[in-house]
Amino acid sequence: MRIVCLTLMALVCTLAVLVAPVPSQADAGEELLRKLNGEWRGRGTAIMPGRQKAERVTCSIENRWDAEASTLEVSGQCASSQGKSPVSGRLELKGGVVSGSFLGDFEGSTPTRSGGAVTSRELVVVTSFVNNATGALSQTRQVIRPSARGFSAEFFLYDNRSRSYEKSGDMEFSGS
Repeated sequence: MRIVCLTLMALVCTLAVLVAPVPSQADAGEELLRKLNGEWRGRGTAIMPGRQKAERVTCSIENRWDAEASTLEVSGQCASSQGKSPVSGRLELKGGVVSGSFLGDFEGSTPTRSGGAVTSRELVVVTSFVNNATGALSQTRQVIRPSARGFSAEFFLYDNRSRSYEKSGDMEFSGS
């Protein structure tokens, strides 16, 4: 269930060496994060931890953009037929590059690093986790894009065997 919360799964793209964007890209990135400000409700599907098939998921979140601090605070909850899970995080924008924790905990794992990039067209966040029991590392990628009614979120899990990201879900959010 918590994989959804990795938001938004979870808003979780390998962290690549990011080239500092030109000022207009940074301004466009800030504009996109500002558009994410507000209360949102979303529906979609996601593969939950320990399961093989996608489940229907609903989320209710509130994003708060602080222009002075250039931060986006995320809070809320997601639910499936298996239960509810909180969503929380904080991203900071500096020159088109985002850093911080976009997501909260995810069942038995601790986020170790979260970051990515934002443009006028999309926010891409990669989050690395360590399994608290085994020490195994895992990674998620989230791609958030504006849509006609709000924004869409696509979620990917990194597969160590194939050394690639595999799509694990998607959601469509609209203002509440």
